[in-house]
Amino acid sequence: MPPANTSSSTGSNTAAGMREDMRELKDQAGNSASRVADDAREELARLRAQVEKLMQERVTPALAGAAETVEDYAHRARDTIEHQADAVSATVRERPLLAVGLAALAGYLVGRLMAGNTYVYRDRA
Repeated sequence: MPPANTSSSTGSNTAAGMREDMRELKDQAGNSASRVADDAREELARLRAQVEKLMQERVTPALAGAAETVEDYAHRARDTIEHQADAVSATVRERPLLAVGLAALAGYLVGRLMAGNTYVYRDRA
């Protein structure tokens, strides 16, 4: 009977050894997963820092330059409009009858264009 006892004793030892191996594998897998997660967090942090650096070095200055350009164009347009308005005002002051005549002619033409095709293309109806 000692051989049977040895066999069951060995079986118990083998099962206990397998359980211990499984626990070790589980611990190793957990540690590996933790390391991978930490590496991923570090990589994301590094990438985030690179994106922020690019934003500060390239995008923000480009946007600032574009804003300055747009602001410059707006100032130029405003100055041009003010200058043209002053020129028209001066012309109206110098020749008021001509200004009234031109305004009447412009109103007549706009009225004709807005009225439709009845009188503009009389022969083609």
